[in-house]
Amino acid sequence: FEHAIAEELNKISRTVEQRKNCSVDFNSSSSLRNAMEPFIAVARLQREEARQCVFDTLDKVMMPHEPQECESRRASTSSEFPCHIGSTFGVPYPALRSESSFLYDVDSFPLDRVLAETLGVGDLSKLHIDNPLIKDKGKLMAPLQNRGKRRKFHQCFDSFVTSQVIPLLHFQALSKGVFYTNRHQLQKGKPQSIIYRYQAFPTINIVRPGECSTDPHCDMAQGHSIGNISYHIPLTATFGTNAVYTESQPGREDWHPLVTKSPGLGFQFDGARCLHFNLKNETDITRVSLNFQIAITRAPESCGDIDYDTDDQLCCPELLKDKFSQDNFYDEVVVNVGHVPKSFLPGPVATKRKGRISVVG
Repeated sequence: FEHAIAEELNKISRTVEQRKNCSVDFNSSSSLRNAMEPFIAVARLQREEARQCVFDTLDKVMMPHEPQECESRRASTSSEFPCHIGSTFGVPYPALRSESSFLYDVDSFPLDRVLAETLGVGDLSKLHIDNPLIKDKGKLMAPLQNRGKRRKFHQCFDSFVTSQVIPLLHFQALSKGVFYTNRHQLQKGKPQSIIYRYQAFPTINIVRPGECSTDPHCDMAQGHSIGNISYHIPLTATFGTNAVYTESQPGREDWHPLVTKSPGLGFQFDGARCLHFNLKNETDITRVSLNFQIAITRAPESCGDIDYDTDDQLCCPELLKDKFSQDNFYDEVVVNVGHVPKSFLPGPVATKRKGRISVVG
């Protein structure tokens, strides 16, 4: 992928110097699009195969509750894959999947500084100076393999997710009415316990100058749940060829970079379904970023006597399962919706309990 793109950029007179600071415009160059097409075609196919697994799972879930609708959908299938990629059929909380950015306080959540301290470097964007490509990146990342050495960073990240990101996502879900889309639950009028399942430790991407690209892909094709919403948190400046490129909605293929000048800006997007990729880093700085996933479902005790509803926008347990569901890959936040608080005394927003974070209120 990187060789095909670099060769085409050279043909259209984009010098390496130009590519250092300018975003690559894939949308105005037919030759660039043609160079990408073989790789995009593979990614499209992998995404459709993953979607078919989702539809198969939904059939198993729907059949006992909505047999006519399930059979009707199967009968109306006119191709190997039943729905256009733009369809929201079977997609949890579609209203929350639009790409957006958000600011966070780098003094309250100094993710970049704590990670640099953990790795033993002064400036994440310049870590390639003392750790060039000829050095094994594994040695650089070694402190993260030690629970004691990574504890401070892990605590900072956990606080960032539970105190900043999940409350923001919860506000979005409330404003879109996501929790009130199951008619069976509405008829019972019961309070709900909502689980936010989040990646317990982030994926840390370090892309030094000269390092290779990542082919177009979507997270669902790599084994992640379709219920996951993706977060991309750059800890250094991102621009030109060191940025992540993505489409704004599945199938739109309007490739654009996720750009920031400094830490303090995060991105929320539908990485489960949107194709995204990296280019070979031809800038003068290292890009360091965090990636993680969050999914939303009902706690088992809240949905045990509630039937499946095709209009329910929360992720059902069957779709929540993915290849990463074991080995403590995920942690959870529990939020009570519709509960009457017993008191309004001040207290911690979140407390850790047996590997689970419980949000009060």
